[in-house]
Amino acid sequence: MSEKSLSELAEALTDFCNALESLAVNLRRQIQALTKTEAKATIPEERFNILKWQDEKGERLGDYQVAYRNHSLPENWDHAFKILKANSSLIANRFHEPNYVYAYWIYPDKYPDRIFRKKLEEAKG
Repeated sequence: MSEKSLSELAEALTDFCNALESLAVNLRRQIQALTKTEAKATIPEERFNILKWQDEKGERLGDYQVAYRNHSLPENWDHAFKILKANSSLIANRFHEPNYVYAYWIYPDKYPDRIFRKKLEEAKG
């Protein structure tokens, strides 16, 4: 097998594993909602913190941050994006787990190359 073929295979396997992880988290959340138990899958915030974040300021949002795909390692950015997409993490339904510092969301149709975050205590205000 050529080095290019191995690289493509490794990338495909990584994408497959990332998708499986996102689907498992989403499935656990749906099961929790159905059974109304406290069991919940958690994703460490480090999965998002490893991205390169840039400070932004908006009239309506105030201070927030953006991670651009071309400024982070593609495999890290893609994994985080897939987690947010699998959890329907739009601005009205921001993703966060207990003990997260930030809430995360995407605009997959308008900005498919960006992930957004805002500090939770600020997001509640």
